[in-house]
Amino acid sequence: MRALALALGAAAMVGCASSGASKTAPGAANSGIARVSGGAVSTGAIPIAGASTVAGSLDKLWAALPAVYDSVGIPVSTVDAASHLIGNRGLQIRRELGGAPLSRYIDCGYAQGRPSADFYDVNLSVTTQLESQDSGTIRVVTTVDAVGRPVLFTGEYNHCGTKGALESKISSLLEAAGR
Repeated sequence: MRALALALGAAAMVGCASSGASKTAPGAANSGIARVSGGAVSTGAIPIAGASTVAGSLDKLWAALPAVYDSVGIPVSTVDAASHLIGNRGLQIRRELGGAPLSRYIDCGYAQGRPSADFYDVNLSVTTQLESQDSGTIRVVTTVDAVGRPVLFTGEYNHCGTKGALESKISSLLEAAGR
């Protein structure tokens, strides 16, 4: 009986142990461990897709999409012409994206009063898919998924939430290219 009580007490203490996960902004999902396989990043969380509608032809916008990705600093590594999907699912980055601080686009929480995204090793996945709509408009769906961890400390990757700015920038640049 005493052995059972000791085992239950030990199990309760293990269950109450802190995970050591970093503090994230309110509303940002934190899924813990990221899985990286074949260059693709999966956080286990469902990334949020930003959708917009742009006037133009599908062919013209599809042709402009690689230049849009280049202008925001994302090298294209994924292209699926049949579904009009382009992006990079395994971009390892630190501090900046296309000359802008990463904290402009993603939220990995705050450490010592500074946005962690600007000081973390970040694995970023960004894809954009174009879908034909009625009356000469194209639906632009950009999905951003990111995980990050401190550079100087070993630890697990933590989910970083998108701020929606990268999705908006891609859509705006694509709209300008479609004119």
